[in-house]
Amino acid sequence: MQRMSNKMKNMRTALLFFLVAVISLSVSAQNVTVKGTVTDQTGETVIGASVVQKGNTSNGVITDIDGNFSINVPANATLIFSYVGMKTQEIALKGQKSINVILEDDSQALDEVVVIGYGTTKKKDLTGSVSSVSGETLAKVPVSSAAEALTGRLAGVQITTTDGSPEAEMLIRVRGGGSVTGDNSPLYIVDGFPVSNINDVAPADIQTIDVLKDASSTAIYGSQGANGVVIITTKSAKGGKTQISYTGYMQSKKLANRKKVLDTYEYVMANYELAALGGTTDLKNFANNFGVYDDLYLYKSIEGTDWQDDMFGSNVLSNSHNISIQGGSEKTKYSLSVTYQKDGGLMVNNDFSRVTGNFKLSHEISKALKFDFNARLSDATTNGSGTAGGNYKVRTSEAITKAPTEGLNGFKEVDPSQMTEEEYEEWQASHMSLTERAQQYWKRKYQKSYKFNGSITWNILKGLSFKAEAGYEWGFNETQNWWGHTTSNASYVGGLPLADWTKENKKKLREAATLTYDFAINKDHRFNILLGQEINSSMGNQNYMYADYFSKDLNAEQVFANFGLADGTKKTTSKISADDNLASFFGRLNYNYGDRYLVTFTMRADGSSKFAPGKQWGYFPAGAIAWRINQEPFMENTKDWLSNLKLRLSYGTVGNNRIANTLYMMTYAINASKTYGIGDALNNYYSATNKQLANPDLKWETTITRNIGLDFGLFNEKISGTVEAYWNTAKDLLIERSIVAPGYTTTMENTAETSNKGLEISLNAFILEKKNYSLSANFNIGFNKSKVEKLANGLSEMAFSSGWASTDNKGYNDYLVKVGQPVGLMVGWVTDGYYTTNDFSSYDENSKKYILKDGVPTTGLLGGKAGIRPGTIKFKDISGPNGKPDGVIDDYDRTVIGKASPKFTGGFGLNGTFYGFDASLMFSFVYGNDIYNAEKMSASQQYRVSNPNLLGFMNSSNRYTYIDNAGNLITDLATLQQMNEGANAKKYWTPWSFGNAVITPHSWAIEDGSFLRLQNVTVGYTIPKKYTNKFMCEMLRVYCTLNNVFCLTSYSGYDPEVSSTIRGSSASGLTPGVDYSCYPKSFSWTLGVNLTF
Repeated sequence: MQRMSNKMKNMRTALLFFLVAVISLSVSAQNVTVKGTVTDQTGETVIGASVVQKGNTSNGVITDIDGNFSINVPANATLIFSYVGMKTQEIALKGQKSINVILEDDSQALDEVVVIGYGTTKKKDLTGSVSSVSGETLAKVPVSSAAEALTGRLAGVQITTTDGSPEAEMLIRVRGGGSVTGDNSPLYIVDGFPVSNINDVAPADIQTIDVLKDASSTAIYGSQGANGVVIITTKSAKGGKTQISYTGYMQSKKLANRKKVLDTYEYVMANYELAALGGTTDLKNFANNFGVYDDLYLYKSIEGTDWQDDMFGSNVLSNSHNISIQGGSEKTKYSLSVTYQKDGGLMVNNDFSRVTGNFKLSHEISKALKFDFNARLSDATTNGSGTAGGNYKVRTSEAITKAPTEGLNGFKEVDPSQMTEEEYEEWQASHMSLTERAQQYWKRKYQKSYKFNGSITWNILKGLSFKAEAGYEWGFNETQNWWGHTTSNASYVGGLPLADWTKENKKKLREAATLTYDFAINKDHRFNILLGQEINSSMGNQNYMYADYFSKDLNAEQVFANFGLADGTKKTTSKISADDNLASFFGRLNYNYGDRYLVTFTMRADGSSKFAPGKQWGYFPAGAIAWRINQEPFMENTKDWLSNLKLRLSYGTVGNNRIANTLYMMTYAINASKTYGIGDALNNYYSATNKQLANPDLKWETTITRNIGLDFGLFNEKISGTVEAYWNTAKDLLIERSIVAPGYTTTMENTAETSNKGLEISLNAFILEKKNYSLSANFNIGFNKSKVEKLANGLSEMAFSSGWASTDNKGYNDYLVKVGQPVGLMVGWVTDGYYTTNDFSSYDENSKKYILKDGVPTTGLLGGKAGIRPGTIKFKDISGPNGKPDGVIDDYDRTVIGKASPKFTGGFGLNGTFYGFDASLMFSFVYGNDIYNAEKMSASQQYRVSNPNLLGFMNSSNRYTYIDNAGNLITDLATLQQMNEGANAKKYWTPWSFGNAVITPHSWAIEDGSFLRLQNVTVGYTIPKKYTNKFMCEMLRVYCTLNNVFCLTSYSGYDPEVSSTIRGSSASGLTPGVDYSCYPKSFSWTLGVNLTF
């Protein structure tokens, strides 16, 4: 019985424990509502802090305007409290239903993750030179491209918009660039995949932009890193609660700056003077067109046509819409973003539209295995040919030089029935507005790209991981050009429309594998080792079609739908581009001793198909050391105010293989011109396609970089900054050299050398940080001095032509590359005012010429109707055949008259909040560069136009004139002196100094391009959550932005930020800073909204 009693007792005890356990589990499984307040260390409430249940990220809330929260969770749950700039806290509830949390400030700037080559690192552990911009910064200001988002924000990174067209080329230069004839653009990496440009990256998708500037950080990319590396990381997939966001704006534009031109009366009087200088026949033609001199005063009451308004006064409405969705579970996360953007131009039927999609998927297959996938799609269309580049189109200068009045012809009534068809068409063509003419130069460009990247990460052991990546890119570019029957090039083919059609396909394959080992020894010694290999392969093909003699009844769309309807020449060509293959092996070692001493060593070997066997491999080592001084024991007393002090040193080499694929070998194609006959058939033949003699000895361009930097932070990073100095030397640069060889005049050689030395300063300050208001500021400036150290063997200088005036340009070559000077030297004659009456001894009535006094230089360069007379432009006699002035202005007197390189560039900005309002200002500046204002030259003289209008400063009170009040042409020296010289001397020479097809570059056209621009102003308001929560909205912000608000500059052109594409498709690095037919920039205002559910 006793045994039975004990047994029952044990059973009762066990049952009791079981019941207690069940009850405990039941209690613990019950959900409770937990409430509380989140504050900072000063007692201020934290608005928008995240409160999430650990292990269930879909269950979370954010604090309201008073810092309060309420969340329903299991009684035994753990809550995670987090906020940007503060340390994250985890608190186990243990049955508590009320909890107040104090979040501490975190020196997050030091713990920010920076993307570097094939990995990431914390900012505090960086040994190289890296500048970054966050997506949060970009999200507050609407921009049309990723490049535009960087303008003025990063020291040492200069971004120039070539003009104001919707598809304007954005030139990005990191620390000046080093190549002479090669491409100085940086390497672009988007989500780990090398791309040719970043035009197809929607700004709304950007998470971070990191720019690597020295060899320590770029050498991991070897032959592609000589000009810096721009790494864009798009927004990653995030698990948890599904979140839908919308960002959109509407934008209106107008011409930001207008040029003053002669009014109708001044225009007529100027052309009367031109006719008087031309003689009796010209005066008779003038009277037929405009009337006799005594009636010209009537033009004072006639308002002329504003051709700038006609050409650039389009009603512009741009818009952008982005919708993104992200969510998932802890193991599977996804994000999808779709953006539509339309950027209208100032010209009619000139715009740019683009649809982009970005999809990311991250799936944890197991604790050791992770799969990531990214797909980016882009479909862009450009309408209109704009004004820049190419040979046939309406030029910007025509909005200045086109006649503001038709004179007497404007009063004539035309009866088409009394005219032949050809006569009426000619009359219509001569009376077309600039906008109507521009429609005759029809162009449409389609650009599609599809990029797919996938990777698998295998965490083999603790700290040891292997990552395999693969990528595929397909791009399709199509350009259609149609020229109507009134265009200049149609006149060469019987006055009928013509068209061409180019289609290009590009493919790129990438495979990469990396092994990373992160480990520590005795806590003080931390190592990170990266080993990898990569293969990139690009291939492409192109088809070109040309046809002419299309019917006038077919519009452009109909022509391209029926290309075979041409009655004239039909030409089709195709080619397959040589493959561009690059094989690489690379490695990096990072060593950290005690969080004080940092060492990085990088090595990469690249083998490129662009070079001949035996020359294909290049090796690019780099090393860096850093000392975190503030972590030293002797700095213990500074911790209250010094949060960061790090000294960095780096040295390394990187390469540049951005050259044509087959410069080292002869290539051939079938030639259908000048065929030979065999029997009754014409036979095509193979001929060399090389424009230069192939050089099998070509090798890598190599850049050596040296960098020293100091990073500092004060008061827990309230104030932070970086000061850096660098010296880059680019060696073995490709340069064109003249040779004597059958069929060739030049070849390419690795003989040039350049250098860039500079200083960069970046500062950031959080001036105020309170609950309801804040203020922060940033500033950066970069000084760069470039120099050509060496050219082709035996040469100290080489001349190049910008080509804007083609063979009309006297001397033809207007740029110079010279040893000891920067690239971008402008060459021409030095303006010396104008000839005065004191320069002449007499006027010869018989020869109708003025006689110069002894010692006054003459010239044969001008060719204008004015000839050499008082008021004709005058140049300085600098030199002659023997190196001394010889009394003749000719090619010996040409000299350097300008430099395109700026002395420094930079930007600064302010950001503030006040309760629900936010505001930001962003300024950018450039100082010390010259601009070659070709537009000013062509619009202040007669150039390729009859009866030209002129820029406003060439009015009769400001220029040398020859007509008296009675309409007589004055030749008498004394009278001319009285009319134009003396105390109130005219400022400018006669515009009729030059012939109609003569351009003589001179120093007057070289202007200071320095400017300070208020890039944008944004004011926004975020609706309080207590209102937005009522319709299930987490965040609703509305804003207004003004872009290109003002630009302080002495430059007289449309805009000082300019570098024309001239007659090509892209700006030339050898002839920078030309302002010729550039599409004007616009002022715009934007209304937008940011919305998150």
